[in-house]
Amino acid sequence: MYPQKLKLGLLLDSFFVPSWLYYSLNRILYSNYAQFSVIILNNAEQKENTTFWFNKLWGNKKKVAYEIFNKIDEKLFTREPNAFKMMDVQKLLSTTALVSVKPIRNGDSDIFNPEDVEKIRNFDLDILVKAGFGKLQAEILSSAKYGVWFYDHSDNQLNRGEPPGFWEVVESWPETGATLSIAHENPQRGQAVYRSRFLTYPFSPARNRNVQFWASASFLPRQIELLHYLGETEFFKEIARFNREFDFYDHRQFQVPSNFESLKLYSRLLLRQLYEIYERKFHQETWYLMYKFDKSTDLSFGTFNKIVPPKDRFWADPHVIQNDGNLYIFVEEYLYKTGKGHISVIEMNSSGQYKDPVPVIKEDYHLSYPYVFEYKNKYYMVPESAQNNTIDLYECDDFPNNWKFKMTLMKNVKAVDTTIFFYQDKWWLFTGMAENEGAFPEVELFLFYSDELFTTDWISHPLNPVISDVSSARPAGKLFIKNGKVYRPSQDCSKSYGYGFNINEVLCLTETEYLEKKVSEVKPNWDKRLIATHTFTSTETFVIIDGLTRHSKFIKAQ
Repeated sequence: MYPQKLKLGLLLDSFFVPSWLYYSLNRILYSNYAQFSVIILNNAEQKENTTFWFNKLWGNKKKVAYEIFNKIDEKLFTREPNAFKMMDVQKLLSTTALVSVKPIRNGDSDIFNPEDVEKIRNFDLDILVKAGFGKLQAEILSSAKYGVWFYDHSDNQLNRGEPPGFWEVVESWPETGATLSIAHENPQRGQAVYRSRFLTYPFSPARNRNVQFWASASFLPRQIELLHYLGETEFFKEIARFNREFDFYDHRQFQVPSNFESLKLYSRLLLRQLYEIYERKFHQETWYLMYKFDKSTDLSFGTFNKIVPPKDRFWADPHVIQNDGNLYIFVEEYLYKTGKGHISVIEMNSSGQYKDPVPVIKEDYHLSYPYVFEYKNKYYMVPESAQNNTIDLYECDDFPNNWKFKMTLMKNVKAVDTTIFFYQDKWWLFTGMAENEGAFPEVELFLFYSDELFTTDWISHPLNPVISDVSSARPAGKLFIKNGKVYRPSQDCSKSYGYGFNINEVLCLTETEYLEKKVSEVKPNWDKRLIATHTFTSTETFVIIDGLTRHSKFIKAQ
């Protein structure tokens, strides 16, 4: 750990920056791990500030169709908070030293004068953050100890070029990525600092891009904090996982589509949108339950029995408790009429006969994922209450029907599918979380720990988020131990929300380290009517999962 704050420089074209970047800079400014020592402002001659229609259309006639369609797309589909709303950082950084430079333009690159490079070096910077200028060359790349850190809003192992968030949508790629990288004069120091992938929003590049930029806004402050915490040697060991020894790229170089290509791509996108409108009008998606009494790990999901709800509701997120020879399956029961879920319990005997669900917890807000567990001969539950911005704990007075609110474990958090695990004399809290309002919580897994269950003082793991990958982050059921090994079920949301689930072996779980590896993955392949499966829970003799099907609104799911 560094004994003092890391010193940062900030490269800007203007004091007006998009709100996603403002959020990132503001988080660093009020941190205890870094400070901005200098702003390097681009003083190059700016082109005349003409209107959008002149700059974008007349100035680039071969790409005019893309610019028009993109403007319409932004107007129709961008949701608040808007990642690209411009905000003034001048007041935020009013006490920071300012150096104005006029680089030499060479194509799309900016070359700094030696005198300006020397001025910047005099600040003895640890990191130079690039939020402006063109591509940088020569000495400026080594003017800070750890080089120039910059965003590449794509997964640059799969997609290099522009526009960000566009090709993933029109080419129907299930995931959209983003990367935070280091540029350094020494190629050995240039590498990815962080990378992640998010679920692609399939109907609008503008909306997909908005989520992409919000989700990546946390990368910069997080990794600067991690460098401060771990120190140089351990930090560069940690980020090695984001880099390949041979960084080969075998895809085309993407660019803004031509007029003809834009017409073709946006026509395809319009048909996709119309088809989705039709599907929502005449069809309904329903979650149902599937179970089997089985002791083995050699499971064939096609042989599972179904529990199908009435057509006015769905049942999902099953969690099971075995008590006095019976099984008690706690589920999210969602009523289409109210648009809100509550927690119900289904009682089942050892022969598979079950009773109708009984509501056990209802609130004014949506509840789901009823994570239930036993502690000191009492049962407790942590249902998902993301709509209330809390992680809440309930206690059972009379099992299985009578539950009362016990306490709030965390406030002011957008957390989903919280899963608590007692292991090695410590409580571990796993949860899917979005650090800002514009991001999706299924992308990143956060880990907290405590010596006590009944506390609000949960300690954030230093490697948070311990998983940042839409295909394996979000919890999918209780952790369990088998043959001395710890396993964590997780959702695969890479193709769609809750598309499949994985079983991950937890290789290391300590206050300073977390490591897991995927040992099995389940996709909804055994039934052509099944389109997703996203929860797995079991006892020694019983396994239950859920499934999603799409059917006519006028008939019950099969």
